[in-house]
Parts: sequence; C-alpha cells; structure tokens
Amino acid sequence: MKRLLSMMLFMNMLSYVTLGNVKLDNVTSIKITESINEVSNVAKLTIPKHYRLNDQKTILEQFKVGDPVTISFGYYKEDNVDIEVEFTGYIREIESDLPLVLLCEDESYILRQTNVIKSWRSATLLQVLREIVPSGITVECPVVPLGRFQIDNASVYDVLNKIKEDYGLYSRLKNGVLRVGLRDLVDMKQMQATHAYVLNPTSVAGDFTKSNDLKFKRKTDFKLKVKVTCVDSANKKKTVEVGSKDADASVINITYPGSFTEAELRKYGESIYNKRCYDGYTGSITGFGTPRTHAGDALQIEDKDDISRSGKYLIEAVDITYSSDSGISRNNTLSYRLDN
Repeated sequence: MKRLLSMMLFMNMLSYVTLGNVKLDNVTSIKITESINEVSNVAKLTIPKHYRLNDQKTILEQFKVGDPVTISFGYYKEDNVDIEVEFTGYIREIESDLPLVLLCEDESYILRQTNVIKSWRSATLLQVLREIVPSGITVECPVVPLGRFQIDNASVYDVLNKIKEDYGLYSRLKNGVLRVGLRDLVDMKQMQATHAYVLNPTSVAGDFTKSNDLKFKRKTDFKLKVKVTCVDSANKKKTVEVGSKDADASVINITYPGSFTEAELRKYGESIYNKRCYDGYTGSITGFGTPRTHAGDALQIEDKDDISRSGKYLIEAVDITYSSDSGISRNNTLSYRLDN
C-alpha cells in the first residue's frame, strides 16, 4: 500500500524554475537545504547539458550570477495540481556546465554584496545593524551592548556569522525582515506551520513517511552541558555551567554581552538545558513532497504503535530534493520537543 502511494506520487511530479527571464520545466534534480542554524537557505540545480530554448541559444547565454531564481514543484493528477514555490533567491555561482549546475542562495545573498569598513567607540547591536544593513530591510534584534566594535572590510553576511560565533545570536532574513536573537526566540517568531507525520499507520489515511532514523530517548539519556557566559563593559567574564558533569558531554556555549548575576545566568542555562533534554525522539524523518515541511516549522509525530510516544518537535533542518530518478523527498532533522 505504501509502495503504491510512493509510485503514484513519483510518476506525477512537476517542476518550474525561473532563472532571470528564463523559464525551465525540465530540471534533472533540485536540492534545497534549509537550517535554522544558518543565515541563509541554499539550492542546487542540475539542468540537462543539452538544454536549449526555442531561439536555439545555449542556456548559459540567458542568465548570469546575481539573477533572481524561483523554484516551484509538486504533484499533479488529472485536474488537481498541487505545486507551490519552494525557494526564491539569486544565482550565487555557476559551478559547472556539463551538466549545468547552479548554486543559489535565498534573499540573504544581498547581504554578501557590500563590504563594510567601520568602527564604533561604543555601540549596540541594533545600532550597528541599522547602519550596515542595506536599505529596505527591517531589523529586529535586542538592544545588546557591544562596546567598542570594528568591521574591517567584511560583508554584512560575515558580520552576522561573527555575531553568532561570539554571542550566540542567530540571524534570519525573510520577506525583507532581518531577525537577530537567541536561536529559540528567532525560531518561534518565524514558525508558520505545524505539520504531521504518521509512524506505523494502520491505513492509507494520514501522511506517510519514506523512512526515518528516529531514536526515542529519555531525559536521563542526554549528556549535555550548557555554559552561559556574560561579558560586561569592562570586558570581565562570568561563566555558569549547568547540566551533565561527564567529560564526554556535548556542550552548548552561550555568550551574552552585559552584566548579569550568577543566579540570572544559571536560570537561563537551566531553561536551555531543560528544553534540549526531554523524553522523545531524536534524529531525522523523511517524507514525500507533501506535507511541505520547512526549517523552523513544527512537526507533530503520531506513533500508531505507541501513542505515548507521539509529540511535537521543532524542525531544525530540512533537505528537500526533487529528482527525476527518485521523486520528491523532505528529510527533516529534529531539534527539541515543543510540548515537553
């Protein structure tokens, strides 16, 4: 039954790709990578090497790096067409031409285009970003004191990555709004949908999955340490550790500018620890083209064999693939449990 559904979905695929003014309906493969841990989402397109347009010009004569990209795909059956836009952005690189492989980036591509040389004697994160982010982009972020801050010929994209490394503040540009903050807060603001996957279904009803490598863990199984550090205006550091004492425990490091008491740091560290350690699934689960899961969305996993193991999770990353050989897949990597 599941195999029959898989074959039916595979046979009725359809895709449309726009590169600048060029519209394609015959793309060999598409891979879109989304992650809440990265500033941008990326896409990789493979186009048949002999692809030609009606005017007989080669496809490479029709577009260039920096041109806008729109990728849409889905399924169709008779008069029922279920196709949606999966990615918008820009061509970042033409990797090869036999076959033609294009690397694309979402709207964060524009953050790479301007390098900045600037310094501040004393600044906040909000002030810095408002001065360096291209016009037309709205900035939402906490008023975090940075003290003396210098940018030495770096792009805005690089600055955002540096802020993530130094302060544990994540960034995401979507629909013209740049949000910067602690990862969990950024994720929750952008969460737009909750999807459902059914494990061990008893009938064709529900959303099937192709495969999974899920493991069910108890809270006591996690070996995690959270280190929270604050740096005050005099550059003095204060660090609090919570969680596992094991030497081989994985570590989450959070550095936050400003002066905090040890009690405040411990409270925040315990909040992160309790969120990341839970009774529930870890790993990844792969579905078909629908439901259209995205990084930052919520995923409700229903286990028909053991209802007690059902739960809702934050999707940390998704690899979305469209292939003429293997169909459409969405491989979802779980973050933490949302209904813990």
